[in-house]
Amino acid sequence: MAKRELEANLEQYELYLKQSEQLEIEIEVLAFQVPGVKDMVSMKGLGIMTSAGFIAEVSDIKRFTHPSQIQKLAGLNLIENSSGKHKDKTSISKRVRARLRALLFRVIMPLVSKNKEFKMLHEYYTNRKVIH
Repeated sequence: MAKRELEANLEQYELYLKQSEQLEIEIEVLAFQVPGVKDMVSMKGLGIMTSAGFIAEVSDIKRFTHPSQIQKLAGLNLIENSSGKHKDKTSISKRVRARLRALLFRVIMPLVSKNKEFKMLHEYYTNRKVIH
């Protein structure tokens, strides 16, 4: 019985893999119909699935006039936790779109490792001296 169950699970897994591959092909075809996706994919370290995920969360990127607006949409804008005389640390707001924030986090890792410009920016921001 265990052997039969394992075979059934393997068949189901193979079916899921086929469906996943077909979905990825459909997403790729649809994503390239969206303006700006070709430019995003041309960046070293950024793939079609992450570009499609970004477009799905942000929609039309032309509606934003400044990158900080996308940052705020993702909940990555800095806020100060304070109440009356109490002043706490500054942290990110974590409001609005958690999936966009998670996608941006997952995207930045390959960008930093494969894209020279992003690597330089990352090194600058992680190694700079903070003046208080």
